[in-house]
Amino acid sequence: MKKIALLLLVAPILALSAKDKAEYIADLKSADDGVAIAAAQNLGSDGVKDAIEPLGEVVKSNRSTAVRIAAASALGRMDTKGRPTTILKEAIENDKDNHVIYTGLLALLNLKDTDNADLLKAVEFCESKGASDIYISDIVARIRKIVPKKEAAPAAPAEAPK
Repeated sequence: MKKIALLLLVAPILALSAKDKAEYIADLKSADDGVAIAAAQNLGSDGVKDAIEPLGEVVKSNRSTAVRIAAASALGRMDTKGRPTTILKEAIENDKDNHVIYTGLLALLNLKDTDNADLLKAVEFCESKGASDIYISDIVARIRKIVPKKEAAPAAPAEAPK
């Protein structure tokens, strides 16, 4: 009986503390980095598709590195092909922080959007940049195992004169 009474007392309190996806999306704009990070983590773990664009804004913003990392990580957990891959590619090409780039590459690997040209563009960008960061080089090599470089077509043999 005591357990039921306790449950009836605690359940409404827990229900009041839970946020819905719209509140988490709004929290992404919070000036408090901890609130924005928690929002990104919740949206990513719940796979909230409505959060893809707001998370994209955050990952490409001038917010702190930790907030951008949380947003990139959340995009990698969206289980959606297409737009998250494009957003992450854009972030990788424009961000100067190797931690964000690395997280973006991990997120791309997690999305498994191997048919998306933006995945290849992100990898080629990192290769052409000559990343000296061993972690970025490692994750690029791992992606290359899944999406290898396309071999150039061999030149057609010259026809013999008649």
